[in-house]
Amino acid sequence: LVSKTNLFAAAVAHAGISSISSYWGQGYWGYLYSAVATANSFPWNRKDIYVNRSPLFNADKINTPLLLLHGTADTNVPTGESIQLYTALKLLGKTVELVEIKDQNHHIMAYGKRKRWTKTIIAWFDRWLKGQPQWWQRLYPQK
Repeated sequence: LVSKTNLFAAAVAHAGISSISSYWGQGYWGYLYSAVATANSFPWNRKDIYVNRSPLFNADKINTPLLLLHGTADTNVPTGESIQLYTALKLLGKTVELVEIKDQNHHIMAYGKRKRWTKTIIAWFDRWLKGQPQWWQRLYPQK
């Protein structure tokens, strides 16, 4: 959504698909994903869907500060989906952070890690919506 509009002051993507074509080839649902999400098409015959609708290929249009969250053990959406968008946005000089939740799958189930995940999201919005970066800085001190 943030590659289509500048309406939002900040955004969060948890375990998001950044490239429909790479998800098609390696995601949990793999090519079955195309039956619903891509009108029963394939990367080689519908580049208009697989490229034009993928955030990765529209990274230059993302101007909203974006927080990417992903479990390192995600068996549904590979962690690489967040990593590749993070890399693209960093190369473009965009405002982006990537927080990987160690040993968590598509859903963050461990209580302590879920608390940290929730605090991370709230701190991100505090930083960008309220102009209060203190909580974020305590959670993620700058290196």
